[in-house]
Amino acid sequence: MTDLLGLAAIVPASAGACCTVGAWRPGRAVDVVAAVVMVAAMVDGAFGPRVLPGVLWFVVLALLAVVVAAVHRVQSASGASGASGASGASGASGSDGRPGSAPSVRVASAHGRFGRLHAALGLLVMGALGVGMAHDPGMTGMTGVGVHGHGGAVAVTWQVVLGGLTTGYLLLTAHMVRDGIRRRTRALPVVETLAMGIAVAVMAAAMV
Repeated sequence: MTDLLGLAAIVPASAGACCTVGAWRPGRAVDVVAAVVMVAAMVDGAFGPRVLPGVLWFVVLALLAVVVAAVHRVQSASGASGASGASGASGASGSDGRPGSAPSVRVASAHGRFGRLHAALGLLVMGALGVGMAHDPGMTGMTGVGVHGHGGAVAVTWQVVLGGLTTGYLLLTAHMVRDGIRRRTRALPVVETLAMGIAVAVMAAAMV
């Protein structure tokens, strides 16, 4: 059953990756690379023998998560500086052209605010779930099978951290999907977010 659910998770993950590729624009190349690598890690885990061990895939996905977060930070800082310059030029007249009028503030969508966080967290969760589902020799100590004493404490800690990450990711997914539907935003980002959430939920179910 675990293997079947692992295979089933590849379908929504691939759909999410296709949405990421379809929504590509300058500055999002790292997102496309991360999505493709994540699906490759899932396929490698589902069809043996593995090309890379589960732990190594986790390291690769964790590094990509850091890169995604760093790129987002740089782009956000660049966009904020550009926006502050534009608002300073038009601040005297206000948004409606009348002196003293307050500029209108547009609240960003949940996808705009949390999209990159969702992507980075998804990479971490998928990598960690891949370790938990790994059938590599010597992986039983991490997954909690046949461990005692200190090894058992490490396995329990790993499961608690993994459960927290997964729960947080799924809650963030639900919030972003709900906000996207409420705002009637473009379908592609909503489908991408929902597909990745389903993939994580299926992977998590495979470990129960």
